Amino acid sequence: MKFDESAYRLFRGDIYRLAYQKLGDHSASEDIVQDSFLRLAQYRQGGVGNVGGLLRRIASNLIVDRARLQKRKPEEALPEGRDFPGEEPSQEAVLIDKERMEQVSEILDQMPPMRREVFIMRRLHGMSAKEVGAALSISPAAVDAHVARAVLVLHRGMSALEDRVVSE
Repeated sequence: MKFDESAYRLFRGDIYRLAYQKLGDHSASEDIVQDSFLRLAQYRQGGVGNVGGLLRRIASNLIVDRARLQKRKPEEALPEGRDFPGEEPSQEAVLIDKERMEQVSEILDQMPPMRREVFIMRRLHGMSAKEVGAALSISPAAVDAHVARAVLVLHRGMSALEDRVVSE
């Protein structure tokens, strides 16, 4: 099966239920769904024989990672008032981050206005699908679909830019 929007519609509910059964948290489950599809999108087209199985494996791994992260004990705070080497990013890292942000901004500007707004509210402002849906008068499922499409467009756009840089 080729990964496209039909795969998202077909497997989204299963992945959400799997995550919700393990985590019991709507927001965390939604994040697992989005991250699972994002990771699936990184596989080569045609290279995946069982999309549903791969998605469940990806989601299971993300759930385990999240559980491990939550079990970690908080580390001791660093003493205040001390300067630590390497706190400031290098000029090269700042320029690379600035360029990457400009590229992402260009890709976002090319998206339909509703998709861009939903993506920004959900992913950048951290609002839940329910909150975004209420603010924009759309269903949480529509919010999830917009976010999934936006993530795919961003992934494809950034991959195309990286491929162009490599070929130059």
